[in-house]
Amino acid sequence: MSENPRPSSAVAGLLDGIGRWPSLVAAGPVLAVVAALAAAGGAWPNAANAPRERGLSGPAPWLAWLPPLAVPALATPLNQLPKGPVLARAIARGELVVGVRRYPRPAPPGSPTPPEPDAFDATLARELAASLGVKAVLVGLAPDERDEALRDGRVDLLVAGVPTQDQGARTDEGGAGIDAAPGSYDTGRGQVVALRRGRVQDEEALRGASVCVGEGSGYAGAVALRYGAQPRNYPSAVHAASAFMAGECAALAEDAQVLERLMGNEEWRFYKPVAQDLRAPADAAVRLAAGDAVSRDYIAAALRRWRADGTLAQARGARAGNLQFEITLLKDGLVCHS
Repeated sequence: MSENPRPSSAVAGLLDGIGRWPSLVAAGPVLAVVAALAAAGGAWPNAANAPRERGLSGPAPWLAWLPPLAVPALATPLNQLPKGPVLARAIARGELVVGVRRYPRPAPPGSPTPPEPDAFDATLARELAASLGVKAVLVGLAPDERDEALRDGRVDLLVAGVPTQDQGARTDEGGAGIDAAPGSYDTGRGQVVALRRGRVQDEEALRGASVCVGEGSGYAGAVALRYGAQPRNYPSAVHAASAFMAGECAALAEDAQVLERLMGNEEWRFYKPVAQDLRAPADAAVRLAAGDAVSRDYIAAALRRWRADGTLAQARGARAGNLQFEITLLKDGLVCHS
């Protein structure tokens, strides 16, 4: 086996200098040096993976002489972040109590089902609880119950979409005595659909038109601000779709991922998109009682991880699949009961 040739004297001198500067080895400047040397020499550490274009023919043997780089951690693990009083109490009792949206699922006529927690809200609640090492206790709350339940301590957090009062504009506060952790947990683009031969045929026709939306959806504010439409809130996305199909609204606003799946169904061939790329003007924020900035910052960090590690994308995909199934049941006479 042949030995790797030693680098040129100039490169060797540079590497020796790096060896005497350990602080540089662990930081970005060394990466810049490596990039510059690689660009100059066409270097790729692994010949099998080296690109075969732009004149890059293979690895430079001097790379074997580079010292290992210490890569700093991208973020502090959640379990090492401080917890404020709200989260500390949850850890002490072994459970995180979270207020969520609730609604009845489709059921045969005459046999209504009891309201159940919204699955998307429940997923985030369980993720937050798991990050604290405790179990999640879900409390389904009507819109007019939520703020009071948070203020009087019946729940630790609220995970219930965009508050009605915030649908028209972005806010940092969830109401008097309530804080909102920075960052939306329900990001994505929305879409508006209408009847192919109805009176709403394009975006301009949405002005003044009624648009069905699920309670807590940020798209209510989007259609109002962007198009001058009149959003009508229903207990859930399933209720909103049912009302739209029954002719109660001229259009339906929902997550594009949900509507794109529905448009593939035979019974949805009568509808078409009339507006796309909606962005919610207000955050679907996790809310907690005011005065606990440490817990609020922890939740904000958890939301960043929720978005960055793919958990949010997975939860949105699951939501789209669940809603497609539930809304498809409507065509067979299975309707939601409020």
